[in-house]
Amino acid sequence: MDITDTERLDLKAKIKKNPAWYCLLFTVFAFSLLPEYISPFILFISYIIFKRQWTREGRLAKVGNIGKLEMGFMGLMLISAIWSPTKLDTLGSAGLWWAVILIQVMIFNLARTRERIKKVIIAIVASAAVNGAVGAVQFVTFVLSANKYLPSSFVLTTPFYRALDTAVYSAVPFKISTFMWTNRASGFYSNPNLLASFMHVAFPLGVYLLLNAKTKKEKALSFTALTFISFGMASTQTRAGCYVLIAAWAVMFILFIRRHALKMLALFIPAGGSSVFALLVRYGKINIYPNVQFLPVSPEEAMLSTARHFEIWKDLTDYLTHHIGACIFGMGFGCEQTGNILLNNYALKKPHAHNFVIEMWAELGIIGLIFLAVIIIRAVGKLLEIKTKEAEVLTLVITVLASYVSLLIFGLSDYIFNSPKQIILIMMLWGLIQAISYTYEKHEIQMPKDIKTVTKSEIENLIHQ
Repeated sequence: MDITDTERLDLKAKIKKNPAWYCLLFTVFAFSLLPEYISPFILFISYIIFKRQWTREGRLAKVGNIGKLEMGFMGLMLISAIWSPTKLDTLGSAGLWWAVILIQVMIFNLARTRERIKKVIIAIVASAAVNGAVGAVQFVTFVLSANKYLPSSFVLTTPFYRALDTAVYSAVPFKISTFMWTNRASGFYSNPNLLASFMHVAFPLGVYLLLNAKTKKEKALSFTALTFISFGMASTQTRAGCYVLIAAWAVMFILFIRRHALKMLALFIPAGGSSVFALLVRYGKINIYPNVQFLPVSPEEAMLSTARHFEIWKDLTDYLTHHIGACIFGMGFGCEQTGNILLNNYALKKPHAHNFVIEMWAELGIIGLIFLAVIIIRAVGKLLEIKTKEAEVLTLVITVLASYVSLLIFGLSDYIFNSPKQIILIMMLWGLIQAISYTYEKHEIQMPKDIKTVTKSEIENLIHQ
């Protein structure tokens, strides 16, 4: 029996002994690569395996403090169906959150060692790299085909599941409205902005792997993954996404400049270069369609999109401030009523607010917005209370925080909770944050004055490492 056979048998034995852990890794990796209508079922199967294993071992699955807050928040989603004029959409949208929180529960319960936390991060980054590579190929082949350098049959379809999506959405007994771009890459997602959301989550996590790589092979794989993620981001042609990615790199460069300046500068070549190139294309400073009479993307379209976003925010704010019930309690969870208000009251055919703060205000009112803010802040607090005397722990805390903040900032220009494959991003981050908080040593914070002491200690760690 050769080594390969021995390793294969060893892996089978490990999977048999702990199937829940390997199902978690598979789900984290595969969820973003499968269609929206298949991914949740993979999660359900994995969770059933996890729950059966936990029951067999006499354990109870825990949701943690953040999870308890989320369940209260999601309870409000369900209650809002009482006053929602679009009850089916409300119940369906709330159901997505209740379904996808399963990944957070699994990460929190299963990834309770440093090694396992790292493996979950590797699964996220690897999945994002595959998405980014596919997105880059989609974009490049489209540009070559549009300029008559490549037959249209060689263009990698965007979205990847376009034909299957069309067939499935046409067969269901209710209307699902989706707009599929051909010139802006989506990877395995149905929309370029959804792909951009995933790239924002994965990019800082990839930096964590790069900065803590122990071997040349690990460094090469991490840098390659970050290159694919950067190219994937650029291929979406999402302006806000490119700005946020550059900003995330800049912040991490400043924070890690003392120990990792060369690595971060090298990373700017694919990350900054591709993002700047994408922005110049989107604003018409570089023409990548010299042989095309009607440009697929024009500077005028980009400016019109920006103006339309401001118009949406202004109109929804106007509506909510003039309807006290909607202002306080919302119009019911789910985007459908937001789209109805924009269309019927302001003649804007837009599906949502293109801003997660305003959208959540519209759906669940000020009460829901405060609830979500508490969860967001609580998660940040769990990261900041981690002791960061070790260099690796410091990079972990900073990069996970950068991933979290990048997603939320991007959400100020687009709604980032619009599908199972998007909702799972925030759930994975909350699960990771909870697992990190459980695994790593923390500061004692009992009084407000403790915050000042902890902050001073963390700044000193950052300066001296």
